[in-house]
Amino acid sequence: MHNFFLSCDWGGSAFRLRLVDIRTRTILEEIISGEGMTSTFNRWKIRFEQGPISREDYGLMVLHNQLQALGKKTTTPLNSIPVLISGMASSSIGIRELPYAGLPFSLDGRDTRIEIIAPGAHFMHEVMLISGIRTKDDVIRGEETQMIGLATNAGTDFNGELVCLFPGTHSKHIKVKKTRLVDFKTYITGELFDLLTRNSILKESVSADVPPLDNAGRDAFKSGIIESGKSNLLNSLFSVRVSHLFNARTKEENYFFLSGLLIGTELKALRQHDPGHIQLCSGTNLFSLYKLALEHLDLSSKTSFVEPEIVDKSAVEGQLKIFHHHYD
Repeated sequence: MHNFFLSCDWGGSAFRLRLVDIRTRTILEEIISGEGMTSTFNRWKIRFEQGPISREDYGLMVLHNQLQALGKKTTTPLNSIPVLISGMASSSIGIRELPYAGLPFSLDGRDTRIEIIAPGAHFMHEVMLISGIRTKDDVIRGEETQMIGLATNAGTDFNGELVCLFPGTHSKHIKVKKTRLVDFKTYITGELFDLLTRNSILKESVSADVPPLDNAGRDAFKSGIIESGKSNLLNSLFSVRVSHLFNARTKEENYFFLSGLLIGTELKALRQHDPGHIQLCSGTNLFSLYKLALEHLDLSSKTSFVEPEIVDKSAVEGQLKIFHHHYD
């Protein structure tokens, strides 16, 4: 019987590792880094050129280093504690690629596909890799585990029909019907924002840092939302550059205008096709912008808002549910 497990949420651009007390369902310690699976995969390719090492062995080596860092922050011995990993670790660029589960997908965790990596000489923890789900033209890895976690929360209700919004690098709009996930769509909103502000002509016109959302920022954000509903996105994107050239908006205001433009484009489908009830499932970093966007698009009356703190813990809760399915 295990009293603890190590929860790893390994996304494409971020890594999060937590020590969880199963008995009390509390997070005892955690580390967060930008060592996402995309950068890990790229480093593995460089390392492979220096000498053959499998993607799995390299991924476990990175995980081992993160476990050592976590061990320095806690007095709880981490030896032999099982590790549950959701997100991109089970993808084609991950530790080991797993097949996707299909739809419909039950939110009680029973439909989850998992694979066990047994302890070895160089990595002495049992690893449970959690796979994602797919439709004929889309995929999810990570949010399905969060959905399982949210289904255990008393403040969420998945018994009816609704669309859950998960903002992020690859935002997900997940359709739920009677506690089963039945469809979803992916929008590369966050990744496109990052590409435009780092690697395009717009990078000199937009603040490199996240500015405070003051009144000027709110006005610029709302302008971007409005613009997204009435113009061609490709033309509107270039207007960010022009507004800076003509001193019509500051770089900080352009940050929020561009955010509104992209988020408004993402949410356009919710106005064109009535989704019924909407549930915003956002972490702290994007919650205020998506809430503001939904309000400005007159969608807030049919939207419920899950507290960011609950969403931030949802991967742990989902993994705990999957853990019990496997070990109990």
